[in-house]
Amino acid sequence: MNSTRYAALLAGAYVAVAGAYIVISGYLAAGVSASVEEMRRIETIKGVLYVAITAALIFAGARWAMRRMERDAEELRRREQALIANEGRVFAGLTAAAIAHDANNVLTVVLADLDFMEEDGVGGADLGRLRQAVSRLVGLNRRLLDSAQAYATRQGSPLDAREAVREVVAVLRAHGDVRRCHVSTAGDDGVIISASSALMHQLVGNLVINAAQAAGDKGQIEVRVSGTDGEAVIEVHDSGPGVPAERRADLFRALATTKPDGNGLGLFSVKACASGLGGSVEVGDSHLGGALFRVRLPLAAAAALTP
Repeated sequence: MNSTRYAALLAGAYVAVAGAYIVISGYLAAGVSASVEEMRRIETIKGVLYVAITAALIFAGARWAMRRMERDAEELRRREQALIANEGRVFAGLTAAAIAHDANNVLTVVLADLDFMEEDGVGGADLGRLRQAVSRLVGLNRRLLDSAQAYATRQGSPLDAREAVREVVAVLRAHGDVRRCHVSTAGDDGVIISASSALMHQLVGNLVINAAQAAGDKGQIEVRVSGTDGEAVIEVHDSGPGVPAERRADLFRALATTKPDGNGLGLFSVKACASGLGGSVEVGDSHLGGALFRVRLPLAAAAALTP
């Protein structure tokens, strides 16, 4: 039930109860009154009792509503603190994994060059020692990558993607950039993925904040969740200027940014989180006129089988 309908029902109930009280009590007062003065006295008492009872009810209702709001606010603060405490560790692990993966690509090229040098008879013993050192670096990077992926897997648990997105958006509504925009969420229920709340906060939170900064004051942001073909799809639409096609290829690189005061780590961490969950992220055009960031993640049943 939305807030407008709920308020209308409360107001209607109040009118009905108050009207019935006035009519019935007035009829009874007229029946027992022997004079105008007695009628006046009964009406005064009736009015005072009405004000006292309604004041007590308003106090009780307001106190209940305020206490519930305080509990909800405290719960949001607690979740936000827990997410902030954990997301740095998650981001560090995923960033290390992404860097290790890129470093392995470079070291693979170095090993290939060493093979060519050995075939040409260059280097001798020095070349052998260099090969051993590079091989050890490859092994260390693989261990780092395996450890980060194992950490992400341990932290993961069955999670309803739509509910997770709603929680992230609820936490971010107080953010300086997000609160100036109209943010809506929609999607399918029962889209279950294997992830931690902190990882989803890092993933979706960066996309929503990025969208809010692009959309500006009174901008529109839509976050949609759907499940199809064994995948969970999370889309973040915004009404900003969009991302030019020529800049999309490098958008998820570390330290790459289109903002004067940006550090280039927001979208890089999005890619790292998506990769850590066995998924991917892409950018396109939104029906709102701005950018569309689409994250694809394996559903929980498929994610459990991902090595």
